[in-house]
Amino acid sequence: MADHTSYRQFAANMLHPDSVYIPKILKSMIDDGQADLLVALPGTVSDLASRTQRPEREIEKDLEDMFRKGLAFKKEKPGQPVSWRAPLHIAQFHDASIVWPEATSEFLRCWESYMEKEWPALAPLLAGFLPKPYTRVIPVEHSLEPAKTRVLTSESLREIIDGAEKIAVTKCTCRLSMHKCDAPIEVCLQVGRGAEYTIERGSGHEISKREAHKIINTCAEAGLVHVTMNTSDVTHFICNCCGCCCQSFSMMISDGVNLCDPSRYKAHVDADACTGCGTCMERCHFNAITIPEGCAATVDLDICMGCGQCAVVCPEEAMSMTEVKTPDFIPG
Repeated sequence: MADHTSYRQFAANMLHPDSVYIPKILKSMIDDGQADLLVALPGTVSDLASRTQRPEREIEKDLEDMFRKGLAFKKEKPGQPVSWRAPLHIAQFHDASIVWPEATSEFLRCWESYMEKEWPALAPLLAGFLPKPYTRVIPVEHSLEPAKTRVLTSESLREIIDGAEKIAVTKCTCRLSMHKCDAPIEVCLQVGRGAEYTIERGSGHEISKREAHKIINTCAEAGLVHVTMNTSDVTHFICNCCGCCCQSFSMMISDGVNLCDPSRYKAHVDADACTGCGTCMERCHFNAITIPEGCAATVDLDICMGCGQCAVVCPEEAMSMTEVKTPDFIPG
């Protein structure tokens, strides 16, 4: 292949064929031979050696390097050769590559430029392709009242963490590359299979359940929003997101692009108890709360993501979370 063909082909695979920055990101990570290998995926080492006309030993070495960099993913089945694939979409490429342990400052700057200059054009298209967003919000646990609402295992961080076989922590990919706020960075939890992947490639480290609970509490206190995969079986990640750096939230806030589902809850105001102090409004990332002069707070239910941050900081306990969607809102 010509020198630039594979880099451009990968950008096209990420649904961004005219991207200026995706080829730059790749070139800061791998050489031309690895780029050719990347666009030859999926396949076994034997398959890929045949397609690229290269020795299997070289292919194995390159794949292991690309695995560490978040560009190649293993699929292992008993009694069968390991099969390798490339990132499936731009979000996976973003999240896997940015926590590459040896990531350079040039590489992170390229990602920052991509997110600021090119991602806003692609995000609405991706949102339109998906029947439901890939992620959803989980409320701050102590914002919910179990006596009044049904709290499912898939929306209880305590139960998700306690039920996990293995947990690891990585740096937040969005804040690591965008650095628009001073919120905690090493707080992205990897659960189950996600933890095993993280530990194997060295992009994070294993932690205890006690440490995981501490991270969740720290993030809740910092006003970060808990986000996980949009299924009833949480086996990959728990992110703790801000409104300024997050690749999903920033586009939701600025352009209303539906990249993350809300929780099954919405904020509710007890107008008689509310003093209009503004604490809840300051806490809300999504601009869902307003306080008319001399009145109680009001919540725009079309914008509210049900994160519970407003409820946990209200000094008058005038804000609570109300269950508004049935359990089948969360995909199986």
